[in-house]
Amino acid sequence: MNMTIQTRNLSKGFDDFQLGPLNIKVAPGEILGVMGPNGAGKTTLLRLLWGFLRPDSGEATIFGLQPHLDQLKIRLRAGYLPENPRFYDAMSAMSFLQFIGNFYETWDRDRTDRLLAEFEIQSDQPIRNLSKGNRAKLAIIAATGHWPGLLILDEPTSGLDPLIRVDILGFLRRLAKHDKTSIVLSSHISDDLDRLADTVLMLNAGQPVEYAPAAVLHTKYNLDRLEAIFLDALGTQHHS
Repeated sequence: MNMTIQTRNLSKGFDDFQLGPLNIKVAPGEILGVMGPNGAGKTTLLRLLWGFLRPDSGEATIFGLQPHLDQLKIRLRAGYLPENPRFYDAMSAMSFLQFIGNFYETWDRDRTDRLLAEFEIQSDQPIRNLSKGNRAKLAIIAATGHWPGLLILDEPTSGLDPLIRVDILGFLRRLAKHDKTSIVLSSHISDDLDRLADTVLMLNAGQPVEYAPAAVLHTKYNLDRLEAIFLDALGTQHHS
């Protein structure tokens, strides 16, 4: 099977921090959950995958392309949502999506209109008037209107109420299962990853603590929740 994402000994260092080496694979339709405390390297990994950062050693490929060398080709086929997405607040939701759509030949206006209705977003309202939850939903629509084969999300449900989180997580699950969109999702909300992740990468201080299918981790540790598994794995690592 052709992998959407593959990394080989991917590493990136800063003055007081070293991420990796990491060897991960993400198949079409697979959801990879990336979890760990603040400073673990979650955002650094996502920025490497999106081409914002160049690896110090090793490599990452997306659709067989290197992110820092083939940014445009990858971004026409993928979507990225940072933790704090930015909008043109004076635009209406619909106008904003039409503006974003101008950059993609594969943009599907009918699809984005349906999602605006499904998410109950007032499409004619200035974005500045939308609730935080509806702004988060609008950001998801903007990142997926061109039918991406990959979606990279950095803390997409942070600070949202549980009902909004359920809506967003349900939409992401449908993207993966029905559209075969690969998803990389970083979150400090372990409940989200419990519900969504097929495979889990647990990071601490830039190093992998565990990387395996969620079902394998549940069996290995005999624990139901990924947060408990992470703490158990971290304790085992520290005492080994």
